[in-house]
Amino acid sequence: MEIISSKNEKIKNLIKLKQKKYRDETNLVLIEGYKIFEEALKANVTVKEIFLTESFLQKKNVNFQNQTLISNEVSNKLTYNITSQNFFAVLEKTKKEISTGNFLILDQIQDPQNLGAIIRTAVACDIKNLYLLNTVDIFNDKVIRASMGNVFKVSYMNVTIKDLEEICKDKTIYCADMGGENIFEHKEKCDNFGLILGNEGNGVSEDVKKLSSKIISIPMKNNVESLNVAVSMAIISYQLTEKFNL
Repeated sequence: MEIISSKNEKIKNLIKLKQKKYRDETNLVLIEGYKIFEEALKANVTVKEIFLTESFLQKKNVNFQNQTLISNEVSNKLTYNITSQNFFAVLEKTKKEISTGNFLILDQIQDPQNLGAIIRTAVACDIKNLYLLNTVDIFNDKVIRASMGNVFKVSYMNVTIKDLEEICKDKTIYCADMGGENIFEHKEKCDNFGLILGNEGNGVSEDVKKLSSKIISIPMKNNVESLNVAVSMAIISYQLTEKFNL
């Protein structure tokens, strides 16, 4: 098998996929790491090409269609990390239609690791619908890594306030915010709900908060003012889904 050992046109195009602009233009995403690739396969993604090094093949003898050997030099140019994992795949960006069921509204989440952690927990809670308002790109590499590839299992839509007004109409919408009802004392049942989570520094914006039907909060001691948004989402989501047996 021929080894790509120079920065040819194909490699230049792969490097471009690190930028949101080119991911949007091509509808492709470059992922790194075999474990994340395995999770993506569980979501039935379309694999366009695979690139790996000889050292990776020595550790894991795989044989995929459209598999290309690359040199360590090329692998180091493609990596998102300090140390390359020596395995890369080009996938089609999934765009699953929003389905019925519980959903998240993410209001200006900016940290990709937070978004990834939220997605990973959401999938674990069987919350697979996401509405993103001015939020970091869902196919940012840090999002993909923090979600451990579970980003490919969710349905998502980038939305405006006007979109949300329609989406939230006649639905039970919880908003995570300080001063709301203690989530552990909340008794009201709902078969289908939305949960709003806000920006790391500023919380939920007033325009989005107005769309909620119930404000809920997590009780805290020792003068702790707030929790990381991904941690808050995990606590609230597990409490809600357990309470409603969903």
